[in-house]
Amino acid sequence: MSEQILPVVEDFNQDRQAGLRPGVVICVINKELKILLGLKEEYQIWEIPQGGIGEDENLISALKREIAEELGESFLHSLFIPEKPLVATDKIVFPEQSLKGQTLKAGEQDILMVGKKYYICLVVQKENVEPDKIEYGDFRWVSFSEGMKIVETIPQKGKKRVLRKILEILKDGGLIK
Repeated sequence: MSEQILPVVEDFNQDRQAGLRPGVVICVINKELKILLGLKEEYQIWEIPQGGIGEDENLISALKREIAEELGESFLHSLFIPEKPLVATDKIVFPEQSLKGQTLKAGEQDILMVGKKYYICLVVQKENVEPDKIEYGDFRWVSFSEGMKIVETIPQKGKKRVLRKILEILKDGGLIK
């Protein structure tokens, strides 16, 4: 993995200016080198926990806020968050027919949202604490091969490609098995 530079608020504003909603993807790895997936019941999709990055946030503050909001405060405190958690970035540009006039705030401007930019971050579970079922109906710790089987069940091409890429990066880096 190459050395990553921690994005600052200004970088996220550049994303917004380009019509991309910046978001943090939270790759939680446990002691068995498995990654946490959550079941979004409304869509029946297993995914890596994720959420938007606010206009005045940096990557670390967004990462911690999203973990607390989606997985719970006690789970947040069971994790080790590296000083430089970023392992990769990716983006999805939506098909034109799916754009429904959603806008992003970029300073004082409203920008038409054309997609999402993902900041893929790694955190490590230090203590055996289960996440709270706040945003997700269930959780599963999966190996690389189990995760790749789940990838094949995802109907959206962009989400499928991003999850496959994340799993491959983590496996190639020796972070999951």
